[in-house]
Amino acid sequence: MKILLSIIVVVVSVFCVSGQVLEKKLASVVDKYTSDSLLNGSILVAKKNKILYRGSFGYKNIETRETNRLSTLFPVASLTKQFTSVGILILQQNKKLSIDDFIGKYLEVPESMKNIQIRNLMNHTSGIPDYWQNNIENDEKLIWEFLNLTDALLFQPNTKHSYCNSGYFLLGKIIEKVSGVSYGEFLRKNIFKPVGMKKTFVYDGKNYDRAIGYDEDWNKSDYLMSTGDGGIISTVNDLYAWDKALFENKILTRESKNLMFAPTKLENGCDKYYGLGWDISEENNDVVSHTGNLASFGAYNQYDNTEGYFFVILSNQIRPELIDLLNEVDGVLYKKWQ
Repeated sequence: MKILLSIIVVVVSVFCVSGQVLEKKLASVVDKYTSDSLLNGSILVAKKNKILYRGSFGYKNIETRETNRLSTLFPVASLTKQFTSVGILILQQNKKLSIDDFIGKYLEVPESMKNIQIRNLMNHTSGIPDYWQNNIENDEKLIWEFLNLTDALLFQPNTKHSYCNSGYFLLGKIIEKVSGVSYGEFLRKNIFKPVGMKKTFVYDGKNYDRAIGYDEDWNKSDYLMSTGDGGIISTVNDLYAWDKALFENKILTRESKNLMFAPTKLENGCDKYYGLGWDISEENNDVVSHTGNLASFGAYNQYDNTEGYFFVILSNQIRPELIDLLNEVDGVLYKKWQ
């Protein structure tokens, strides 16, 4: 018994030391960027229930000199897509729809779009033109007008992969049609509240005490969305709660989660490393992520389905150095990728 206890003590001690080393390395990486004011926002790195690094830096509002905090609200831009995708999968779990259904079953769309499957919207293989890339504002009336005037697909469904905000706008509308409540209310009842995301919501046009977006010269560059392709506002702590809930299968079944994280196979047999609302790492398929970019707001959420590493950044000042920061943090977490 004494030998067994000694072994347990040694194992725990080694784990604690390795954990401390990891925390110090992460702090060293982040300090390099914050010391030069290259990170204006919040960052969190964790492994399952243990936070390895967490901090907030820079200004939430340069005019009032208010600084960013862990509780600061940030638009998460396209990270919204993972929530929209999960919303659709929840409806599928509840047998309210199937992702193999044609979207014409639920929405009034142009003839060319009626026989597109819901999954084609989720994995960006629909062929529908992207309203955002055509300089259409995030206004529902304008988006619908654009889609109805654009009665031609860029390609036949599932023959190519092309990132499309229009698809996720339509997914939000499908959630509303099937559930009978607004997109924001559906997410609140079925995701935010059960997960405990008390500071997360879909933007509704009201004024909120949140981070203001700035360019590299501190000129205001501020824009918000309200739809299923980019309308969520949240905090790093809430996104950490979200990642843990996914990891622990609290919102989705393991089967639904595996479906969401599977690469897309095109008609020609080629795999595209994008699932249902998530980019998939080609080096390690268990690691998925997504970026968000809106005016000067930047967002990133990385999720490890095996090791349980979670990595979140929310920024109100996009700088090119943020990509270097992401790569360096991954270099610490995944030495084998180096």
